[in-house]
Amino acid sequence: MKREEVKGIIPGITDEQLQQVMDLHGADIERQKQTITTLTAERDTARNNLSDANKKLEGYDPEWKTKAEKAENDAKAQVAAMQQEFAAKTAAAGVKFSSESAKRAFLSDLKAKKLPLQDGKLLGFEDYLKSYRESDPDAFAPEKAAPTITVGSKGQTPATSSQSFLDNKYKNNPFYHPKGE
Repeated sequence: MKREEVKGIIPGITDEQLQQVMDLHGADIERQKQTITTLTAERDTARNNLSDANKKLEGYDPEWKTKAEKAENDAKAQVAAMQQEFAAKTAAAGVKFSSESAKRAFLSDLKAKKLPLQDGKLLGFEDYLKSYRESDPDAFAPEKAAPTITVGSKGQTPATSSQSFLDNKYKNNPFYHPKGE
């Protein structure tokens, strides 16, 4: 995140406020770097342990390589699925849906589409979103706010009930007979 980007998002931000935002962002980045360093060390340790275990297994189980390859492929598939799901949720985060169930249906259909990933982003998402909007427009929240309807006219107070509204509206109509008359 750059200072110019923040100024573009929040016009009129003071230098002091901008510095506070940048400090918070920097702290978040440092925490993520620490997490990455920790996970990298754990991964390297696990790889060394795996290498040692594989050497021991060579003498015990002749099919160990096949089993290990299958486990590795399964793990890669799980990671790819998690990356795909994260990319889909990130891409759909800016889209306004009419309901949570519409959002879940959209994400489910998006997952089934299996759009390719590039740099953590789904390729072809905008085209998919456009075609989905055309095929199911009710799944999305309206772009504009719904119009408000006001009953009554200037200088008159609105009727307090539907019966009094009808009485006032049709009092000069000879065919209209309010209740009790």
